[in-house]
Amino acid sequence: MTDTTRTIQVAIIGGGIMGVAAQFQLAENGWTDTILFEKAELTSGSTWHAAGQIAHAVGSRIAGWINKTSIETYKRVEAETGQSIGWHEVGGFRIATTNDEVDWMKSIMGVGKLLDLPMELVGPDDVAKGNPFYRTSDIKAAVQTFEDGHIDPSGVTVALAAATRARGAKIERHNRVIGASRKGDMWLLKTEKGDVLAEHVVIAAGSYANQVGEWFGLKIPSVSCLHHYLVTDTVPEFLDRPELPVMRDNAFGGYIRQEQKSGLIGIYEGHVCPTVWEMPQGAPWAAENELFEADYDSIGDFLMVAFDKMPILADLGIKRVVRGAITHTPDGGMLVGPSGAPNVWLSCGSSIGLAWGGGAGKVLADWMVHGETQINTRGMDPRRYGDFSTDTFIVERTKDEFMRRHDTPCPGKQFESLRPLNRHPLYDRLAAKGAVFGEVAGWERPRYFGQVGEVEQIGWGHQNWHVNAMAEAKATRAAAGVIDLCAFAQFEITGKDAGTLLDRLSANKIPTRDGRISLNHLLTDKGRFETEITIWRIAEDRYFTGSAIARANPDFDWIKSYIRPGEDVQMTNLSSNWGMLALSGPAARRIMAELTEADLGNAAFPWLSGQEIAVAGIPCYALRVSFVGELGWELHAPLDRIAALYDALFEAGTKHGLVDLGSYAFNGMRMEKAYRASGELTTDVGPFDVGLDRFVRAEERDFVGKDALLARRPDWRLYYAELHADDIDIHGGEPVLLNGTPVGLTTSGGYGYTVGKSLGWLFVRNGTPRDGLSVQILNRSIPVTVHDDAIFDPQNLRPRSED
Repeated sequence: MTDTTRTIQVAIIGGGIMGVAAQFQLAENGWTDTILFEKAELTSGSTWHAAGQIAHAVGSRIAGWINKTSIETYKRVEAETGQSIGWHEVGGFRIATTNDEVDWMKSIMGVGKLLDLPMELVGPDDVAKGNPFYRTSDIKAAVQTFEDGHIDPSGVTVALAAATRARGAKIERHNRVIGASRKGDMWLLKTEKGDVLAEHVVIAAGSYANQVGEWFGLKIPSVSCLHHYLVTDTVPEFLDRPELPVMRDNAFGGYIRQEQKSGLIGIYEGHVCPTVWEMPQGAPWAAENELFEADYDSIGDFLMVAFDKMPILADLGIKRVVRGAITHTPDGGMLVGPSGAPNVWLSCGSSIGLAWGGGAGKVLADWMVHGETQINTRGMDPRRYGDFSTDTFIVERTKDEFMRRHDTPCPGKQFESLRPLNRHPLYDRLAAKGAVFGEVAGWERPRYFGQVGEVEQIGWGHQNWHVNAMAEAKATRAAAGVIDLCAFAQFEITGKDAGTLLDRLSANKIPTRDGRISLNHLLTDKGRFETEITIWRIAEDRYFTGSAIARANPDFDWIKSYIRPGEDVQMTNLSSNWGMLALSGPAARRIMAELTEADLGNAAFPWLSGQEIAVAGIPCYALRVSFVGELGWELHAPLDRIAALYDALFEAGTKHGLVDLGSYAFNGMRMEKAYRASGELTTDVGPFDVGLDRFVRAEERDFVGKDALLARRPDWRLYYAELHADDIDIHGGEPVLLNGTPVGLTTSGGYGYTVGKSLGWLFVRNGTPRDGLSVQILNRSIPVTVHDDAIFDPQNLRPRSED
């Protein structure tokens, strides 16, 4: 390093739409001491060859918000700079030809309602009016949008860059970053034109993200997949008429739109996903404006369906084929937010960069500058991937995601590649009993129990497994049920300062007596939810915590980051090596009594306490808690002893009526008890928004986020509601309406199998009345009744029962 080393606040690596949009949004928020480094020209990776569609007809609130924010940002920058972004606001149609697709279109209407996106649910005649050249004979329904369309990739990137430079930020083209290392609290970046010290680094390197991430000790789950689109010769019918809307149709796995006076057809093959530059090597540094040879054998069948859908294109020549690399991730979501390395942020893994760039840039800038975002960001958080994300998993699951890109996203739909990824010791036993599994953070968890080999039926309404889940729930309420929760985040935190650390992080007081358990919320600096954990005090210098498995790595790293120099704290992550069985129900104590010498009575083993005991001779951490609102214990033990523990429970419990419990019944019982879960505890709200005031103990103590929490008036209120429908439940993300006007959205729901009611959680704007509310599901407005307390056992007597 020389005396000429520059020092800056933020270095951005990558000059595609994701990097340029991130830099612009940082500048909008006052962070202008930034340099964007691009090894070639702006857009020269994947951005330049993008087809540029931006849709309003999408399946989730977060996707709709991101796309809407992108369009608004791009239009604003065009007006500011005078640089054309090539925006074609032609609207579009998303086509449904099956009943499941019709339901999906109806669900999309809810997203439009939430975000005030103009759209209509239409039939084939309306499609024919909008595009008279499209075959409508098999169309059952479509969503028509009006204010979306497509954009010029280079034009919008250049406009953003001009607006960013005007604010004082810098862009250096033809200056490749060639390495990075930690120097004190800064990152030392080596570039072709000298060293730079940066406080923050944003990796927006697209297909190069894998090898760039390695400099910072990161494994970035992003794969470069090859995508075709084709441009036809001039279409005579397009002359002297307005531009056509963008057509999206799962029948051929892609889209058709007008490109000047030609046709443009994009295809995502549903049977194969060619990849290039597979991790960890990544793209060659010399690659620039790279395109690949067309593979007509791969796309031929899909292309023929597209020609059948729009026959005027069938007899024309193809004047241009674009087959370029586009990054995808194993779950299809982009990677935006903190990476896990100090002050290293990601804005990559984007398969729809033009649609996502402006919105993603805002999310990232808000997170970096203000420590919080306007919208729940967990689906974009790069830390959502756990230790199961090997190179093989990342590549193979990403291929699966690519091939399913134009599948109908029915509730309950799962990926099938590499399943089962993690086969813990109970898997074969549960499969032999008819378990139908769902994947949770790489682990298999029973959703319900049916016939051996049964395939789950999926859809928006009640499915055939509804009766199975009802039987499991009722049997658990009547006697006992055990659920496999081996996929669970478990940490042991020890040392004389362990309690001090946990108390400093928790809004609630931590247990002050050995053996006691508390529910604790760890907050961000802005007083929003970081996570929820249970804390069991084993001894003054020894604590055990539990939380959702998807939070295992983020929670562990977050808690560890708050250990101060000189503090005596050690942390052990047991999540991959330990498992947990939850035994719940009135007969739970009788079953346990046959397997342990421990006194299980209320006096010796009260509710919300834990003990180290032997169950069937197996040492366990036994915690007297129950997420279904029954007398019960969580039994934590090493994974290699879980099968023996499970067998012992059934050997003792069968005569008491013990049954296996799946996650669908488990969730329904959770809803009956009005217990909040991850859907309610999101990054954009805090304890006072969701009615958890009793878990905030601010008197005479300090904790992370306290001042911000106490200073902020809650924007939202959480209502617990009964949905008046017999055939469908709340899934989460549906609009909550008052006299037809959106006032909030649902977060989670499920059927209360033992009370015979459909239940859900509703986030509404503070001040919204309780009466007259409804929820829009599949374009139906369904009334709800708001309840003050749990439908089942509101006095909470059953978990405390003596027998």
